[in-house]
Amino acid sequence: MPKKPADTKRKKISKAQQLTMLEVLGASLVLGTCLVLVNFILRYIDFNAQVISAKNDAIADYDQTIRAIGICPDKDNDKHLSDKELQECNPDEVELQDVVGSLRYNVMEVMAQDENLESVARARNESCYQNGERIDFNALYAAARDDDSRKLFQQGIKICSALRVIPDALPAQLNTEALMASLNQIFIESDWEPESLAPRDEKVVLEDYVGVEAIPVTLRLNGSGPTVIRILNNIDRSIRSFDINSATVEWTNTGISVQARANAFYLDTIWGLETDKTVKAGTKTNSNKKTSSKK
Repeated sequence: MPKKPADTKRKKISKAQQLTMLEVLGASLVLGTCLVLVNFILRYIDFNAQVISAKNDAIADYDQTIRAIGICPDKDNDKHLSDKELQECNPDEVELQDVVGSLRYNVMEVMAQDENLESVARARNESCYQNGERIDFNALYAAARDDDSRKLFQQGIKICSALRVIPDALPAQLNTEALMASLNQIFIESDWEPESLAPRDEKVVLEDYVGVEAIPVTLRLNGSGPTVIRILNNIDRSIRSFDINSATVEWTNTGISVQARANAFYLDTIWGLETDKTVKAGTKTNSNKKTSSKK
């Protein structure tokens, strides 16, 4: 049968609809792909911005730490170490006067010359003098240009300046024998011989003091009232701190009997805290985790 004009028209319309649907489908696919790519690029840019921001924060923290310790001087006093300043910095050649206010300066200059520390420091070692005059280890330290010399002169500063009182007050390591010797010296100065003196076999945790550890000791004092008071006063005046936690006092026929539990202290290994920051893409918050690095 011959095709009618209406059939031909309907067939052309059907093809046009199919082409239109294909075009719409293709456009939708292209638009969807573009939206996905745009969303990915935006999230990629945002993630990299977070990474760059975290790196800048870390650089700023390290910069502040380097200046606060006194490793490198801030020559232009702009509160920031430039790349040129870091490249030209040699910690062995940094003058103390170039890092005024830093930890390095405060220890080596301010504390080393502190009259209050000097007033309670023990007598200087013979190695602190040359031809009857006191050696200026600070000047030697400033003039030194190699690690070995600086370590040698730094040790001289610790031994021969007011800093020598610090290891007496708070030793840098556990040394029970030295503690017993310190107590024995106190008893000798008090004209008394201890009946019993020994460290306690237990672990004391000091939650409020990071980096400080305790040596528990037990004291037993027997003697006349004035003798016991003199011993306790000498312990209290000792440059080394003794924290008496508990004490039992009894009156006897010969005077007073005191049994006390106390703690002496020393510095444990010092750790520097570093923060690890994890930057995650597509999250609203990023996690911070503290780690420790030995110093």
